[in-house]
Amino acid sequence: MRKKLLIWFGLIMLSLLLLALLRVPLMCVAGNYLISIDELQNSDVIFVLGGNSFDRGNAAAELYKAGYASKIVCLGENVPFVFKAINKNYTEAKVSRINIVRNNNVKKRDVDLLEIGTSTKEESEAIANYCAENKLKRVILISDKFHTRRIRGVFEPLFDELETELIIHGTGSTRYDEAEWWKKEEGLIMVNNEYVKLLYYELKY
Repeated sequence: MRKKLLIWFGLIMLSLLLLALLRVPLMCVAGNYLISIDELQNSDVIFVLGGNSFDRGNAAAELYKAGYASKIVCLGENVPFVFKAINKNYTEAKVSRINIVRNNNVKKRDVDLLEIGTSTKEESEAIANYCAENKLKRVILISDKFHTRRIRGVFEPLFDELETELIIHGTGSTRYDEAEWWKKEEGLIMVNNEYVKLLYYELKY
């Protein structure tokens, strides 16, 4: 019995040592798995999903200026708590447009609001309807890099029924480095939450 316990103790310690030695490669794999982006092509519209209006808005403006599309549409009906605190009814869509127009010098007439969606699922349905109504041929969808695998799983089933080609583009974060996400609290929270959401969407949809 004592010999078996020693063997099990040795195996556990060896496993812990291997995990410690391989922790960085394993965390890189965990982060990279969440990223699923497409090659950029000229499109009819750039859609900016709600949330992280700063990074996503900047990315949309950059693609707009590079000529990938002549129209940007910002989504999201949620009002961030920071604006609720000062009694400002600014939706995520509106905040994204303010950033794109004021901070990136994009013409306001080229940035539309689609103040719909409190979740990725709701935004996917709103965008699919928008594409169908406007007979769009190709669109770019912008979110955070670590959101892109889940977004693909939510959007692609809807777009399989449309004549619109979907290009998923992920923007980097200014709050953490995706290549070393575990070194910042924001990165740890992002990756943890994203895996929870992946499981949630898999079970619910």
